[in-house]
Amino acid sequence: MLLTRSIKEKVSEEHISKLDAMLKNIDSDIALSMSYVRRAHEVSFPELKKKFSGINVETLQKYMQASYTAHRPIHVVAAYSRAMMVPMTAFYYGLKLREYYRGMDDSSVEALVRIGKLPNEQFNTMLDIITNLFSEKDRDEFIAFRDETETEEYRSIDYNTLFPPKVLDLEAFGEDYYRSVAITLKQFRKENDICDELSARVLGLSSYQYRVLENENKPVAFSVSIGFRAKLGFQLNSHVNFTTEMNAFPEFHRLRIAQHVRDALIVEAMRRLKDTEKKNVSQMLLSLSNMYI
Repeated sequence: MLLTRSIKEKVSEEHISKLDAMLKNIDSDIALSMSYVRRAHEVSFPELKKKFSGINVETLQKYMQASYTAHRPIHVVAAYSRAMMVPMTAFYYGLKLREYYRGMDDSSVEALVRIGKLPNEQFNTMLDIITNLFSEKDRDEFIAFRDETETEEYRSIDYNTLFPPKVLDLEAFGEDYYRSVAITLKQFRKENDICDELSARVLGLSSYQYRVLENENKPVAFSVSIGFRAKLGFQLNSHVNFTTEMNAFPEFHRLRIAQHVRDALIVEAMRRLKDTEKKNVSQMLLSLSNMYI
């Protein structure tokens, strides 16, 4: 996770100020995204309650209300991402999910939000169907993109083993999550010669809060904003590496790797379609995903 340029070149007070302005509505954006995903997956609150232990459904309902002003803990959003099989990064966009999915229309976004539930065989079949609609030039370009995107690490992952458990223990998940963040964040900081004061400012934390965050022996809940601030503040391609040390729930890290690749592939494939083709493929994806929702 070494950076190609020094932190001093990448992070400035102006950059941090831009982060503060950009993420001022992060909690309401998260709420809107969580609510949209729940509706897209057609999950009622009683059904949602059954997916987790360690949290009551009333709290989850509050987290999905934009008017609720308290912070959304990052481990809760991560666990929700796990249960819904939707990439964590998508939740940061609120009602601007089209931006995450690179300009897709509403029906395409709904289909893409649900595609994580598709087993690997069905996902690859859909890619083949889409590819067969391409011109020879688009097909060759997409095949080259796919070869480059599907890393050896991705190919070694059995996606069909990554579907969520019937009930996810949120307390145990949170402890494992924050422990991994503490270990990997400290490693990242030392590898890149970043002082803890600078890391604290990038993540929007006080020096004391940052020391608590890096304490792997005493996990404490933190706002979801630290994830996006880390990614944008340090200009990382992904923050998936911060879950590499999850020992009790290692499948979450593998899922994030797979999600990153699958999303890149399906968006790249669909953006090459004509509008009518895109609409029809979206309907196919929605119909197929109904079998697994």
